Amino acid sequence: MPRSTFCRLAPEKQERLLEAATREFSRRSFAEASINQIIKDAGIPRGSFYMYFDDKEDLFCYVMSGYVDQLLMVVRESVLRAGGDLFQGMLDLYDFLLRQGQGQEPGDMGAMAAILACNSGLQKNMLLGLLDRESVLAGLGDAVDQDMLDLRHDRDLGDILAAVLTVAGPLLYSGLQGDSQGAVRERLENVLMLMKHGMAREKGTLEEQK
Repeated sequence: MPRSTFCRLAPEKQERLLEAATREFSRRSFAEASINQIIKDAGIPRGSFYMYFDDKEDLFCYVMSGYVDQLLMVVRESVLRAGGDLFQGMLDLYDFLLRQGQGQEPGDMGAMAAILACNSGLQKNMLLGLLDRESVLAGLGDAVDQDMLDLRHDRDLGDILAAVLTVAGPLLYSGLQGDSQGAVRERLENVLMLMKHGMAREKGTLEEQK
């Protein structure tokens, strides 16, 4: 995360550095991305960069955390439009991201897709690492209709939200890339329905069927 010196920069200077980093991470993998190119595009001295961030990984994580926050906002809006139905909201979100990935929907999630495309080896661990239970609960908790969920303990809502996003995340990523294969959506719908209706049956029910 950025140092206090970065946080004290004027907003336009912060934005210039983050835009330069986004461009570099969008066209090269993390391993190949150049700090020299980033600071050149941002118009800052190399020494200043290390007053703002510890290293390239620190900057990369900060850039991605911004997109994760943005993604949570998009998830929230989708769930609210679905009347608080978490599972329908996630399916609707796939459709939205697919349209955006195909250029049919306005929005700036394309930069996130480009960064992930250049860093396929990092995409799942990076996103899941940033989607911690507390941030997900804070971002989505009040958007979900809790009466639609089987909540038995205080921590259940946060755990359910984190589990749904963890499982659905890789499939949502396909939508973000503009992947129009119907099989992806069908799999997402099936996974969401399994989570919604449960994956276990009482032993007595199985015995009765024999």
